[in-house]
Amino acid sequence: MKNKTIVIITWADTHSGGTGWTPINEIDQDEYIITSCGYLLSIGDGGKENHVTLYQSRTPDDDLDHILHIPVAMIRNIKAVDIPCLEKT
Repeated sequence: MKNKTIVIITWADTHSGGTGWTPINEIDQDEYIITSCGYLLSIGDGGKENHVTLYQSRTPDDDLDHILHIPVAMIRNIKAVDIPCLEKT
């Protein structure tokens, strides 16, 4: 068995500051916090520089699905868990 690292990341996403014309003193100043989880893809394996790259699914031919690149500067917390996975045959 080979271990794959699953990460749970809390990060600040971009979001709209209003729904239309908004007075400056009413602009939302809070971060919009997102929690995502997935398999970690290192830069050496195809992950994007200055980002944490996650994917949801992987085929035996190493095709990936639901890839997400989160800029490092936007990450607020990250937890990693190693789980055993079957080797491809």
